[in-house]
Amino acid sequence: MTQALTPGDMGIPNYKGTYLDFLDFRIIEARPGFVRMRMPITRTHTNTLDMAHGGIIMSMLDIAGAFASHGGERGDEVSVTMTQSTQFMRAVLGDTLYAEGRLTRRAGRTAFTQSTVYDPSHGDDPESQICATAQCTFLMRPRDRSRPANGESNE
Repeated sequence: MTQALTPGDMGIPNYKGTYLDFLDFRIIEARPGFVRMRMPITRTHTNTLDMAHGGIIMSMLDIAGAFASHGGERGDEVSVTMTQSTQFMRAVLGDTLYAEGRLTRRAGRTAFTQSTVYDPSHGDDPESQICATAQCTFLMRPRDRSRPANGESNE
């Protein structure tokens, strides 16, 4: 992949105006079972300590896992989070956070992933850049294209 892509560029229908749009992340690498994303941290993403809010970090861990569960392509399936176990290790202090997701196993309609959020502002050592990790389980189900999204009509 040579350019950063939005969820819409990756084929996610009706993402404009949703939480995904609010996060304003970009996919910078996607291949089967792996995704790497970046997200600018704006004031609306921070807590009262002026750091990336934990909920934003958990969201990016979840989304990275969801994209990895699809092999970097959305197709006709949607992933629904069943569980997420998150470990916070340090604060995101920079103005950009990065997230990676890896598919660890797919068994029928269930996908298992591991995700990492990291912040390069913590130094050159990759281990010191890790801010949070998560293990997620997703239910993979067919995308219902007949159902309207975001108040849109089928007509």
